[in-house]
Amino acid sequence: MKTLNDDRVRSFEDRLRGWSRRPPALSAAAARTRVVARLPRTSPAVPWLRLAAAAAVLFVLVVAAWLGAPRPAGEAGSHAGAVAQVAVGPDVVVWALDARTTVYFVLGPGGQERGGA
Repeated sequence: MKTLNDDRVRSFEDRLRGWSRRPPALSAAAARTRVVARLPRTSPAVPWLRLAAAAAVLFVLVVAAWLGAPRPAGEAGSHAGAVAQVAVGPDVVVWALDARTTVYFVLGPGGQERGGA
């Protein structure tokens, strides 16, 4: 059973086939010449100022990463030197675990009576 929609589709397909059989209005060589004529002659070179700015940003990122990187435990200028300068009493033991972590162990009076050493 044919429907009105099937007739429209078939009519469209027939007209499309007829249109596709037409010769081109413009030859391929002429179309190519028109397209190439619209293209810019040469591409603009990258200005040296952009390259310098990119190098400066890269340098800043490398320096920031280097300064923000964690340091080895025994490196000079670490937090352990600052801890040693803090005045503590004879009953305080100071441990510098790393640059950010310092442990103060305070010994109270009567340590041996409470099980201490």
